[in-house]
Amino acid sequence: MSRHSTAWKTNLWVTGSGSFINIVAMTIMLPFLPHYLASLGEHSPEGTWIWSSLVYAATFISAALFAPLWGHLSDRYGCKINLVRASVGMLICMTLMGAATSAWQMLVLRLLAGVAGGYTSGATILMAKEAPEARAGQAQGVLFACILGGSLAGPMLGGFLSAHVGMRDVFFLSGGMILFNVVATCLLVREKHERRESNAEPTRVATPVDSRIWVLLIATTGLLVANLSIDPIIYSIVASMDHHPLETASAAGIVLSVTALGSLLSALALGRLADRYGAMRIAACGFAAGAVLIVPQAFVTSVYLLMGLRFAMGLALGGVLPCLKSALKHAYRDGRSLGRIMGLSTSFQYLGQVLGPLLGGLVAAIWGTSYTFHVTAAVALACALLMTLGLRHSSASDPS
Repeated sequence: MSRHSTAWKTNLWVTGSGSFINIVAMTIMLPFLPHYLASLGEHSPEGTWIWSSLVYAATFISAALFAPLWGHLSDRYGCKINLVRASVGMLICMTLMGAATSAWQMLVLRLLAGVAGGYTSGATILMAKEAPEARAGQAQGVLFACILGGSLAGPMLGGFLSAHVGMRDVFFLSGGMILFNVVATCLLVREKHERRESNAEPTRVATPVDSRIWVLLIATTGLLVANLSIDPIIYSIVASMDHHPLETASAAGIVLSVTALGSLLSALALGRLADRYGAMRIAACGFAAGAVLIVPQAFVTSVYLLMGLRFAMGLALGGVLPCLKSALKHAYRDGRSLGRIMGLSTSFQYLGQVLGPLLGGLVAAIWGTSYTFHVTAAVALACALLMTLGLRHSSASDPS
């Protein structure tokens, strides 16, 4: 028992650091992506922005489609081999991006990165299986904090490295970091896995029919929508506010960063609270607090007040995703098929990453930027109500 206790903690820190590196590699290109694509061919400024959007979104779209498949294979063959596969796939794709000669090649490579990748979702599945029941929320909180840390460090590191070593070399350095993932995962991750035979009769149907599972999946998409809705219009929002003495671009970057910082700080705390008071209950409270904090953002005129509200919103919503993952583990009792459900959850997560910016941009284009906050608050409130209904449904049979 003590050996298993040590093993799951080692797995957590290896996959946590691996998830951090994976997200750094995926976001390190963001500061210079348009400039890099422009260097690969003759494109108008508008064409470059379109290509940038397509290249950036391609990974999330393909990853959403393939996440359930990798989850299913994790159930059958184990999570460790899936993590190694994802690391090797990312290593190849990121290295080839540094050798790309056209925007089309970058688009194809980003699509392949989504297909071949999946390290963070694999880490989530592994810890959902390996972490003790009483520490499930904490484990998911640590993973989510590492992912958020990677999303903060990636763009900053990319901007620094591209200025000092060149854009192409950034991709090669990213490949080197991912190679560390391959080695560490192969040598340090330990997994207790009993291989399932292909002709074995499953104990559950492949499609989740429990209403609580659908509540958690829909809430996962809603959470990402609430977090990312203002990302494509943040420059316009900040430009209309008092942001002296900061430049508009710098102020916009800080607004996004403080949101992620608040989320990072709350991920560990809310994960622990979920273990103590129930994951669905904490998630419902986080959604409700987030909705309350989003509404006044539509009316502020100072970017510094907006930063404070976004930081507080990050604190409210940042730990919700680990709570949703933990509640999903409790709701789906068939541990042998847990990877399939966690993979489906990752697909809904990626769906939110696509729908969030899309919703924010469309609402701002039709009604104005201030209405984006109103719609986003309505999404968060709807998720809070949905979680409350799910909590009432599960109270008689599931304490989480």
